[in-house]
Amino acid sequence: MNCQTLPVLTLTTLFSAAIFGSIAPAQEMFKLLGEKEIRARVVGKDITDSSHWVSYLRPDGALLSSEMGRKWTGSWKIQNNKLCMTNPNLESPDCNEVWMSGANVRMRANKDQETFDAVVEKHKAN
Repeated sequence: MNCQTLPVLTLTTLFSAAIFGSIAPAQEMFKLLGEKEIRARVVGKDITDSSHWVSYLRPDGALLSSEMGRKWTGSWKIQNNKLCMTNPNLESPDCNEVWMSGANVRMRANKDQETFDAVVEKHKAN
């Protein structure tokens, strides 16, 4: 590694830490949730990155989302212990395992796919 590469790596690390809160969450213990736990810990709440987007899983199965000022409505359901969500751009539901550690949520479709990290918060009415 040369000296010119170091600032880029440092900036990338800092940028990642700013987006995901800190580097510490990698050490957290995430637990795979089943249907009852998903209902108890995620339904009726907001899933968000805390700055750019938020999705509210209404208890009636509606999914209300806002991303960078654009709003859209979809639906959600729990199927085979996975949270399945639709949006206007999907032909079929996107189903993911739900893992949680405190308020941090991590979702992924299959073990060989990348995870999607966010935070679960009390719903903020618009």
